Amino acid sequence: MGQDTGEQDMDEDEQRAIEERLKGQIASYHEAALLFTAVTAGLPDLLNAEPRTAEALASDLGLKPEPMRRFLRGLVAMQLCEALDDGRFALTPAAKALTFGNPSNLSEKAFVAVGQYWMPWMSMMYSLRTGEPSLPFALNKNFTDWRGPKAEEGRFFFRYVAKEELANPGGLRDALGDLPEGTVIASLGGGYGAWLADVLSRGPTLKAVVFDAPPVLDDAMRLFDVLELADRVAFLPGDVLEAIPVSADVFVLKSVLQQHDDAGAARILENCRDTMGQSGRLIVYERIMPEDACDDPEAIMLDLHMLAITGGKTRTKTEMDTLIAGAGLAVGGHRKTADGISVLDVRRPEPDPQS
Repeated sequence: MGQDTGEQDMDEDEQRAIEERLKGQIASYHEAALLFTAVTAGLPDLLNAEPRTAEALASDLGLKPEPMRRFLRGLVAMQLCEALDDGRFALTPAAKALTFGNPSNLSEKAFVAVGQYWMPWMSMMYSLRTGEPSLPFALNKNFTDWRGPKAEEGRFFFRYVAKEELANPGGLRDALGDLPEGTVIASLGGGYGAWLADVLSRGPTLKAVVFDAPPVLDDAMRLFDVLELADRVAFLPGDVLEAIPVSADVFVLKSVLQQHDDAGAARILENCRDTMGQSGRLIVYERIMPEDACDDPEAIMLDLHMLAITGGKTRTKTEMDTLIAGAGLAVGGHRKTADGISVLDVRRPEPDPQS
C-alpha cells in the first residue's frame, strides 16, 4: 500500500481549474511578445497620433503590409487596437498606457522585462546545472558589461527605475521616517537615486548624496537639474564593493545587497560600517524571503531573478541578521512598508564601556 500523506485528492473541478490556469500561464508568451514588438516598433505612439491602415504603418516602418495586418489583428484580440470599418486601426483608450512617456511606464517595462530578461529566464536550466547566473550563457556577455553604466541596456534600465521611483516614492518615505533639519541622506550604488527627490521635498535644509559609477552620475545630474534640485545633491563617483568615501547622516542601500552573493554583500556592509559615524544610520531596503513561499510570491520571483541575472539572492531575516552582524553592525529595527518591502534600520553597536 502507498503511504498516506494525509492529503486529500482534489475534485475534478479544482483539478480542471488548475490545469486551465497553467495553460494560460504557458501561453502568456503570446501577449508578452506582441506587447514587446508593438512598443519596439512604436505602434502605440503612431496609432495614438491617428488611426492608420496596415499599409501606411508598414510603409512608414519599412515593414511588410500583410504581416503587419496580421500583427494588428493580434493587438485587436488583446483589446489594444480597434479595427475600424474603413480599414484603419485605432488605439484603444486602455492602450494609451503603452505610449512613450506615459506615467504608467509600461512601454519601458516591456523593453526591460521582455527585451532584457526573457532570454536569461529561458536559460535558467544553466543556473540549475552550474549554480551560476544564466545571463552570460544566454547573452554571451557578463552582467557588468550588459548592465554596466556604459552599456545602453544599463542606461535604459536606470532610466526605467528612476521613473518608477519618481512615480512611487512612498516606501522610502516611510522607511526614513522623520528627518531633522540639515540631515544628509546618501543613496549608495542605487543608480540615479531618483527617490531622493521626494525626500528633499520634505524640507529645504535636507541634502543628499548620490554615490555610483561616473556614467550613472552624468545622467543623475541631468535628472536632478531638471527637477531643480541639483544644488542640494552631491554626486560622488565610486563603487560600493571597493570603498564608500561618503559623509552623510543616513545611508541607504535600496535593492543593492540582493544583487550580490554573500561575499559581495558582506563587503558592501563592511564598507558602510567603515564610513558611518557612531550616530549614523544605514537603511537596508529590500524584500525579505518569507518562510512560506505563498506568503510573498514577489520575493520568491525576485530571488529567482537574482539567480538568473546577477548571482545574488533574496535573503531571509535570519540570513540578513547574520550578514549584518558579520560586518560588525547591528539591526536596530525591522518593519515592512505598505508595498511589502522590508526596512532594516542598521547602526554601529554601542561601544563597550569596559573595553
